[in-house]
Amino acid sequence: MTSAHPYLRRRVRPVPRDTAGTQRAAATPPIAGPTNGGTPAPGIGLTLSGPTARTTPAVSVTSSSPRPQSTPIPTSTGPSARVAARLAARARRVRPFPAPDPRDVQVLDAGTPVVRVDRRRSAVASLVVAGCTSTVWESTDHVVGAATVDGATAGRAVGTPGNRPLVGFDDGVALVALRHVRSLRRALFIARSAERMTVALHDGTTLAVDPGTGDTTTILALSVVDGELELRAEPFPRAPHDGEVFAAFGFTLSAPSIGA
Repeated sequence: MTSAHPYLRRRVRPVPRDTAGTQRAAATPPIAGPTNGGTPAPGIGLTLSGPTARTTPAVSVTSSSPRPQSTPIPTSTGPSARVAARLAARARRVRPFPAPDPRDVQVLDAGTPVVRVDRRRSAVASLVVAGCTSTVWESTDHVVGAATVDGATAGRAVGTPGNRPLVGFDDGVALVALRHVRSLRRALFIARSAERMTVALHDGTTLAVDPGTGDTTTILALSVVDGELELRAEPFPRAPHDGEVFAAFGFTLSAPSIGA
């Protein structure tokens, strides 16, 4: 045969293929990626089973940095620190001995020498002492002063924010400014006249003080005990001078203020 013939071609001998590599490639199945829903992966035959649930690999929640710790919220339902301190102070408070209310007493004498006013009434308006001729007082700052119904003064006066004396005379009666009663420690009221000494509170409570005998007089002693007024009738030998009474009860007049 020759190449000159139009219908004849030289037969090309086929080259043998690498069947081993092809077999190895066919033996290795393709790796199927994650599928959505029930869509089968390419190259996998149909199945009659339902859609396979998607498998999600577990993710570790361990972090390299420590998680900040939150401040615990207090769950205590007890009283606040201020209330607890007040309750503790009240528990430590030494209560004075029982004493009647002045509303239940008419006369301070040897039979009923002491009365005590509650805190509310002890801090309202003024205490009025009529019939006394002189008074002496001591503040919580240990300022001691005295005054007479005639206007004489000694020692040092104790003022208040209202520009009124803590204890003093006004229009012939002795007054104690109860709004500032916690600034007062104690006071004495002495009567040297024939008029009987009486005590009056803002609520209308009044009581009289026993006048004493020929040899003794009754001194009205006022004390402030934890914000409560305590009134006591103290029998005392009649003395010619108030200084003797002051000294007997432990009052030492303060030096007057400069310029007073």
